[in-house]
Amino acid sequence: MLKTSLNILYFTLLISSLLVAQNTSTLSFVESSEIFSNPERGFSVYRGSPVTVSLINNLKPYHVSVVQRIYTIPQFINSPLSDDFLNTVRNDLDAAREGGAKLVMRFSYTNNQNGADAPLSIILQQIEQLKPILQVNSDVIAYLEAGFIGAWGEWYYSTNKLNNTNDRRSVLFGLLDALPTDRAVVVRTPEYKRQIFNDINPIKLAEAFNGSNKSRTGAHNDCFLASSTDYGTYVDNDIEGDKDYLNQDNMFVPQGGETCNPSAFSGCNIAPVDLARMHWSILNRDYHPTVLDGWKSEGCYDDVQRNLGYRFVLLNGEITNAVKPGGEFNINLTIANRGYASPFNPRNLEFVLRNKETKKKYRLVTNEDPRLWFSGDSVNIEITGGILENMQEGNYELLLHLADPEIKLHDRPEYSIQLANENVWEDSTGYNLINGNVDISSSISGENYTGNSFFNLITNNNVDTSSSKIDGFFDDWNSTPKLNVNPNNESKGDAANPSADIIDVWVKEDESNLYISYSLDSSFSDQYFYHVFFDTDSDTSTGFHSGESYAGIDLMIENDLMWKYTGVNGEWSWASSGSFYSSIGVEDDKRIEIAISKNILSNLGATEGINFILNVNDNNDNIVDDYAPDEYKTRSFSYSFLITSVKNEVDLIPNKIEIDAYPNPFNNSVNISFSMDPSKIESANIFDSLGKVVQSYNYDEIKNKKITWDGKNNLGNSVVSGVYFFSLKTEKNINSKKLVLLK
Repeated sequence: MLKTSLNILYFTLLISSLLVAQNTSTLSFVESSEIFSNPERGFSVYRGSPVTVSLINNLKPYHVSVVQRIYTIPQFINSPLSDDFLNTVRNDLDAAREGGAKLVMRFSYTNNQNGADAPLSIILQQIEQLKPILQVNSDVIAYLEAGFIGAWGEWYYSTNKLNNTNDRRSVLFGLLDALPTDRAVVVRTPEYKRQIFNDINPIKLAEAFNGSNKSRTGAHNDCFLASSTDYGTYVDNDIEGDKDYLNQDNMFVPQGGETCNPSAFSGCNIAPVDLARMHWSILNRDYHPTVLDGWKSEGCYDDVQRNLGYRFVLLNGEITNAVKPGGEFNINLTIANRGYASPFNPRNLEFVLRNKETKKKYRLVTNEDPRLWFSGDSVNIEITGGILENMQEGNYELLLHLADPEIKLHDRPEYSIQLANENVWEDSTGYNLINGNVDISSSISGENYTGNSFFNLITNNNVDTSSSKIDGFFDDWNSTPKLNVNPNNESKGDAANPSADIIDVWVKEDESNLYISYSLDSSFSDQYFYHVFFDTDSDTSTGFHSGESYAGIDLMIENDLMWKYTGVNGEWSWASSGSFYSSIGVEDDKRIEIAISKNILSNLGATEGINFILNVNDNNDNIVDDYAPDEYKTRSFSYSFLITSVKNEVDLIPNKIEIDAYPNPFNNSVNISFSMDPSKIESANIFDSLGKVVQSYNYDEIKNKKITWDGKNNLGNSVVSGVYFFSLKTEKNINSKKLVLLK
């Protein structure tokens, strides 16, 4: 009897293990030797004049994603920075963001060893002037070089005798204070850092990324390989000690710079070794040409370009390939870092399940920190997540997304990390394909997931904001009262379909964002259009009027896209307008939460509040749409707020510049003409409906006030049928024309 029982137990365990094995895929990957661009790493270019989108686009074929922007400002040695100069800095950062690059920035007063710098009081005053600009635009700042003191801002010379530890400390700490705590400032030598912090020890793992000034201070070497000491970068009596210091310190902070002189140390026998030892992330490709040409002739240039910064490679893995709704999904991957360094700025590791048929996406955000995937290491990633009970059944792809956590950059492919593997990268999404065959079906057996890390439906973005989480959970709304109370009533049952019936509405705010949440009588449907209509300027005589609405609509959220009104006299005309953040509820899929930047609302006229209405269009012309509030033809929801600090951005309200397009819709090509003075145009682009640049034009191409677009992108590839926008940007305005391509 005992033997029979043991046999039954063994058979049961065997069947269980076989079932588990049947629901698991073992993965292998092929490493790629391709040279490609990734954010915040690689060869950079030097720029002493304004950054333009055209410059960035011209650099992309060379796999350059970082521009070193040097501001030489002798005109401000004894005065505050002018508004024109501050606008130049803003415009550079805006151009970087638009083009898909990041900046390394430095400010100095002279390029002459005997040239004058500014008094400390002026420097600190100017840093305070720059602070709001750097704070608002930190998303496209890779890091700052300390600058300001002496020739080239390298801290060695100083006509104001600032080349001492106390004054260097004042400048460094002023710059660190001007940046968010997740951004670094780099200094010219390791000895400067040791003296400033009165600490001979490099950063340890326990203090890395803790927001302290020490943990945010990195290195730049502007005479790499020029001599045994790199022209004074290392102290004479302990060169190896300085290199050991940087070897440890630069595991957690950026190392950048340039070569400056050919020497016995600058060849391929030493360069890759020292780049790896000091964990270099960014190196100027423009200087010194003799050194760089030597690397090309000796054969190490490509390896340097390939390995600067991080280079992540998938080695192998094992994942769940079949799971039921409500079940547990497991991911086990091994990733190697072949690069010289690891990322120095925050980076998300996310996984996405995408339905092959409907393209609906569900995202799991992990707690992994890719900054700790160190050079030369292999790391094992083990993730367990839950499949939502209401997740659509079907066949899915599993994708890995190493996303920039900054809100404006999160979903832009050029700011996502590409893995060094063959056939995994999607340049249209910034995702890396892990496995193309995952079944989600209620017919699959398995354990229910009992944790709280789910693959959540992506409506646009699920992100953290300064005071609220846009994550599909509504606990942070508990203290927010409903807005749909008398006289803003919204009735239940006034829509034919429960999924189109708006029930309750909530609104709140923080310093940066306006938050709106609303609920329906049933779950959200893929087939319907869900609208939030904003009357941003509180002028009911302007904008679009939907269903004879009282509100004059200036801005529209429609499902996961946002549009600003560009029509006149009530015509249906809209242009893609930035991004917002939203999530349908994880446990309550009848409710949604949305966050929109107050900057966007302010740029469209909001000053002391906002008026808005809600609408659900169930795509049935025979059924009247549901609007909220009930009396939407005579009133709107109103919410008062005060905008106290808004980024000085380009005005997004178009003026009356004429842009004509014929034929439109078009099949093969469209002729575009405009009345604007070409000399005032900063950029001319064609965007797709998601706001991604498809085609760019330089001054010579637009100087005759007309162009012909042949329906191809910047790479010469034909684009798909759809809605596009021709956009002209000046210092104060963006003017757009809707184009419809039909094939």
